[in-house]
Amino acid sequence: MGNMLKRHSDEDLTRNHFDWTCGNDRERIAPAFTSLRRLLQGRELPEAEALSETDLIGLLNEIEFDLIQRQVQVDFLDTLPVRVAYRGILQLLDSPLEMDASSYKITHVDGCDSACESCFQLAHCSVAREILGNEWRVAVEQAGINPSWSALFAQEEDE
Repeated sequence: MGNMLKRHSDEDLTRNHFDWTCGNDRERIAPAFTSLRRLLQGRELPEAEALSETDLIGLLNEIEFDLIQRQVQVDFLDTLPVRVAYRGILQLLDSPLEMDASSYKITHVDGCDSACESCFQLAHCSVAREILGNEWRVAVEQAGINPSWSALFAQEEDE
């Protein structure tokens, strides 16, 4: 009996399999991380105090547009006072963002890391109010003392 079908060597099969199937699978499975800072590269992000309310609204709209072009939606922009929302963006600049490899999936950024007491949204968050119950008001009052908050609210106390 002659060998009618040419059989690939095991080495060929392994190499071919590795070249495309495993490679693509691995890329799809391994989460890719980025950050808001990287996505907003090239855009100037001045301190909140340096901007008027009108300028802040304009800048937040531009930031929102830039991010949505890159499949990232910031869910708290419309629910918070403009200055708090902007400070939130600045606070989250270097937080790792997991990006989906699919070009259709939107990555949502809600700003919530489950640490209610140190969150920039605390005073405006119904979930925190629910979770903390009676402690919520105390937490909001203490927020001015909390290091991560004192920077956020120092300006508001001066106004």
